[in-house]
Amino acid sequence: MVVTGWGTLVNAEPEWTERADKRGLDPLGMQNAGVSLYQSLLPGISNVTLRMRYYGYYCWVSDSYARAGATDEFEAWRSWVRRAEALYALVSSHAQGQGGVGGVEWADRRLAGDDATIDFAEAASNNPNVEKYLRQSLGVFGGAYYSQMAEMGLFRQGDHGVQRATNVAGRQAADAFRASIGPEVEALALDSIKAARATRETLASLLPLVPSEIPEGSSERDVYENMLFVPSDATTNDSSRAASLRLVLRTADTVGGKPDSDEIRWHIFASPELEDPALNAQRVRWEAYQCQDILQMAAAALLEWATELMAEFDSGRTPAEIEKEIQDRLGATEPEVAHLQWSQLRESLDPHAFDYRTTLARLTSRHGTAEQKAWDAIRLIAALDHRIAARPDLRETIQAELQVHGGGRSIITELAWIGRGADHPVGELIASYVVERVVRRHSWVAMQKLRRQRDYTFLFEVQDGRLVRRRGYSAVPTTPRLGPAVQFLYDIGLIDEDGATDRGRAVLGAVA
Repeated sequence: MVVTGWGTLVNAEPEWTERADKRGLDPLGMQNAGVSLYQSLLPGISNVTLRMRYYGYYCWVSDSYARAGATDEFEAWRSWVRRAEALYALVSSHAQGQGGVGGVEWADRRLAGDDATIDFAEAASNNPNVEKYLRQSLGVFGGAYYSQMAEMGLFRQGDHGVQRATNVAGRQAADAFRASIGPEVEALALDSIKAARATRETLASLLPLVPSEIPEGSSERDVYENMLFVPSDATTNDSSRAASLRLVLRTADTVGGKPDSDEIRWHIFASPELEDPALNAQRVRWEAYQCQDILQMAAAALLEWATELMAEFDSGRTPAEIEKEIQDRLGATEPEVAHLQWSQLRESLDPHAFDYRTTLARLTSRHGTAEQKAWDAIRLIAALDHRIAARPDLRETIQAELQVHGGGRSIITELAWIGRGADHPVGELIASYVVERVVRRHSWVAMQKLRRQRDYTFLFEVQDGRLVRRRGYSAVPTTPRLGPAVQFLYDIGLIDEDGATDRGRAVLGAVA
């Protein structure tokens, strides 16, 4: 049973004897606003497009299929793609050190044997009774890359569901890839795809195909750079991607290394205003995203605390008991702050000097008491509240980028609710927030997942009117495509282990 109102309880137990539990990575339904924003910040790149060279490889696979006079029968096209992917996995496995290649685990197993020739016809089929290199029907191409390549203008949907490289951008990428590998390697690769067989000697000869072998100074490398930064028919999405990648390059140049996603997020969040207006606007959009992500993690941490309070008794607690317990514990641990008005706490925190990163790290660590983490969450929310109030540019960007509709939640809705109680004591306001906006919200979100997806993601259940914890939850950040973005820039030589390369700084110089 779940809470659906202050005094109404509704039975939500599914009518089956075996329940498939799922974690529910977004128990408050608050991540969607941030996800939508980061998708617009790096269009054409996703969290599962892991290597830049796949973009050229797939264009070559499509163009080679067309040149061979193949039919527009979807099954024939799917077989061609799957064989091309299986071969790519085998070549990459044989070369070693090639991360981000789909099917490489299968390839590692095949090459661990002593077969002189690897027949991959069955593995590339859709026969459910054999070990396949990947289970997805259209492989990594259909599951990850096609949508992003279509966003970049490299692919379009053709007849009978067959995806085709476009006549201009797609064919240009195919030709550039073809030029890099040379006619002998191309012929050997095509023969291997057609036969679905390759000897170990063939795999060694196909080394020029692998993701790390984009030749320096090649037309292929230039095509990828232009694709990422300056497409000839640039759209709004293209400009957004290019601006984000320049911010990544700036971060790499500043830190003097190959930055990870976390470093980039915090570097942009702490960056001062930039001279270039377009780049600065993109910086503020990333800052808005980071504010949203911090807020949803703080709220999730408060949900975790609420479930821990439920777990202190086998019989759980009522919502009223949870609210009172939170107020009492906040008052006991930091009475001076708990009795301040929210507006006073907010104004007492310097929104720019506040150490968001360290505070969030404490919040998500395994160390510290529940009450300490609750105070970290509270101060994060208060600092964000002040930061946004003090920054008209950030406030306007958040209003433009993070609006939600219907039952959606974002930093806008949560700070608006808190703002209406800004003259209330912190302990009282947060206790009410946890029950009304966090506990009830999770119950509603979990109910929607049960109704629509048949997924049982409740963190607590109601037994005799009391909330009983089923399991806990750890707050997690969203993943805004920055890892693949860094790898793409690394693949084409704009970033190396020492930061931005000379070529990367030249790209930055174009907008300096």
